[in-house]
Amino acid sequence: MWSNRAKEIFEKLEPVANRMGLRIIEMDIPSGVNGIFRIYIDNLDKSKTVSVEDCVKFSPVVSDFLDTGDYFSFRYYLEVSSPGVDRPVRRWEDLVNSIGKTLKIKLSEPVDGRRRITGVLKSVLEDEGEFTVEVDDVDIKISKVFVKKINEIWKGEK
Repeated sequence: MWSNRAKEIFEKLEPVANRMGLRIIEMDIPSGVNGIFRIYIDNLDKSKTVSVEDCVKFSPVVSDFLDTGDYFSFRYYLEVSSPGVDRPVRRWEDLVNSIGKTLKIKLSEPVDGRRRITGVLKSVLEDEGEFTVEVDDVDIKISKVFVKKINEIWKGEK
C-alpha cells in the first residue's frame, strides 16, 4: 500500500503523465537522507514500450513538481525508469492483464502459511477482490487486502 504522501504525489502526477502519453506504474518513496525517489513509467499505448527519451522527458516534470511542493524535508535523488522485466503490478487492471504470467507476491499476512508466493496467475475475481495463483499444481486464493507487492517475473522466450 502507498503512504498518504505517495498517493498525493501519484494523484497529482498521473494526469500530467497521461497528457504526455505515459502512465505511472510504481513509485518507491525514499525514507531518509540521500534516498532515491524512483518512479516507474510506461507508455499509455500498450503496443509501444517506454523509451529512454520518455524517461528523459518526464524526469524534469517530476523534478519541478517535487521542488514546488513540500514532499520531502531531506535530500533525495530522482530516478525515472521503465518498469523493467520484473515489472511491478500496482493496479487491479494490470493484474487482470497478467493472467497466465508468473508473479512474485509479497503479503502482509500469511496465506496458505506463506508471506511470499511465486506462481502463475490463474484468475482475478474483481467483485470479491481476490485472485488465484497456481503453485506446484495447487491453486491458492489471495485477497488483495493482504498484498504488499506484486511483480511479474520474466521467463524469457520459449
